[in-house]
Amino acid sequence: MPRVLRDVVGTLTHAGAAAFDLSQSDPLTHLTFTKGAALLEDSFYRTQVEEVRAYSAALLAAERHERGFGWKFAAYMRDPVKGKGNRIQGSLAPAILAAADPEGAFTEEYTFRCLRHRADDVVLFVTHFENLGLGEVPVAARKGMARALAEMDEYQVLKYAGRQFPVLRRRKNGQRASLRLVDAMGLAKAHLDERTLKLYRYLHAPTRERGSLTEGLPLLAARRAFFRGGAADVERFVQGRLSTEQALSFMGSTQETWLRVLDVPGLLPDLAFKGYVRAMYLAGVSKKVLLREVRRRRFAGLWPHQVYMGWRAARMGSTRETHAEETCFHADPVHEIEPVFDAILERVCEGLLPEGKNLGIADISGSMFTAPLGGTKSSAHVGDVAVTLAAAMALELGYAATFSDDIFLEDRQPEQGVCDLAQSLRQGQGWGSTQVANSVVHLIFRLLDEPSRPRPRTLYFFSDMQFHPPELQTVASGRVELLQGRGVRFETNMPPLLAALQAWHRVLGPVDVVLWNLAAYENAPLPSTLPNVLLLAGFDANSFRHVSTWQGAGSPAVPATQGPAVTPADAGAGKKPSAELDFIRAF
Repeated sequence: MPRVLRDVVGTLTHAGAAAFDLSQSDPLTHLTFTKGAALLEDSFYRTQVEEVRAYSAALLAAERHERGFGWKFAAYMRDPVKGKGNRIQGSLAPAILAAADPEGAFTEEYTFRCLRHRADDVVLFVTHFENLGLGEVPVAARKGMARALAEMDEYQVLKYAGRQFPVLRRRKNGQRASLRLVDAMGLAKAHLDERTLKLYRYLHAPTRERGSLTEGLPLLAARRAFFRGGAADVERFVQGRLSTEQALSFMGSTQETWLRVLDVPGLLPDLAFKGYVRAMYLAGVSKKVLLREVRRRRFAGLWPHQVYMGWRAARMGSTRETHAEETCFHADPVHEIEPVFDAILERVCEGLLPEGKNLGIADISGSMFTAPLGGTKSSAHVGDVAVTLAAAMALELGYAATFSDDIFLEDRQPEQGVCDLAQSLRQGQGWGSTQVANSVVHLIFRLLDEPSRPRPRTLYFFSDMQFHPPELQTVASGRVELLQGRGVRFETNMPPLLAALQAWHRVLGPVDVVLWNLAAYENAPLPSTLPNVLLLAGFDANSFRHVSTWQGAGSPAVPATQGPAVTPADAGAGKKPSAELDFIRAF
């Protein structure tokens, strides 16, 4: 058995932060809640090695409990439209599962489903086998790789053909070795279709021999013609689907270049448009033109925090440093383009949230701003996700909050944008809490004292879910006495959060709590069986649909057990799991 699969049980939990261990009683919820947001980098509490081991343990335990669930979870995590679009887990999870079950019934099909979205996923999949000591890529997985490559057009393959993907192995000269896309394609060469095999031969051939290998590959022919014909050949540029970077390299970052690029539908995707707002403005494209362009785009697939980070860079500038802490990039603030990012975020937020009044409550503790999202070079952290989603909810409710053992409300000012409110929350007082129940009780007092303040129907706690052990999760005795003094009964013989919700129901009406884990390390703050409490993880927008489904069914508790392990033929039959588990099983 590969090394990583032997060692996965060696996990470490931060002292004093362990809560309910769902790994034995409910391995499916344990995987989706505590690992659905795993960043797999060095974190505030654990090393990267410990994170990967804990992730592997949860993934394999879920697969053992219910055959196929781990694979479906992997496909769900990677899917950028219906799932979470998590590229980190989307290539790692199938590698671990394929190594554990090389010729299993799910290996070929779900390797394909996990890797079909981007060509670089195929290379990353192969690098995991080498870096984690997983052995050779199984034949079934190679077939899945070939099927994934067959679904990609020439543009997708060529986009990543020149990139190097580092591995831990060192070359003879001491430099770190790397893999290319063509190396991964070579592993699956025996299973490639005719067109992909032509691409492989082109990429594998020496540069001087490539000219004769473009037959039947129109994109390559158009690109070669463009580079021979000069920078003004816009028609061949479009036919060759060259990248924006290539356009700027040949044509220059000028107002004319950008206007010509914007005139070609689909040439500058929405995500790239967001990333180039500063460059376009500094090149001479007016704010009026940029705002007009925003209004005609959908920005589907963008996450709110991605827009917020662009806004922050416009307001405060941006600086990046090397590992030696030397500045390698700096950009000054450009306040004039802040409204462009506000307009983009408005488009992103359209139809994003469930109906009803939602209160977003953000954890802004230090651990929320430690591990970067999307790799070590990313400037975004899970804390940025927390404040952005909380601020977006204030568009309807009128306020957002941060929390400790108290609640700190932040009212949205007239005409205040979501990004500016998110920034206010980021600078707030609520440095997290290990006891959400105290925060809920404090909010009850605030709403009773301010009867004109809109009452939320759903409370969203955006946190990294580090909690005290169950026996230390209590509501401060003084607050219980204050509630009883107001005639509100508070039960002390049940989990504190459930007692707090029952007290809320008695005096304020219906309410649900969503504990949204943005960077879980281990364990859960409460059992997965409490009514009116939903456990979610990840930083995607699609999970809001699970909240709507769950609330539409009456906010029921998740069953205490998921039943015995099942076969692929009867997976899910007769079960009544949470909305999210149901959705995963459909992948």
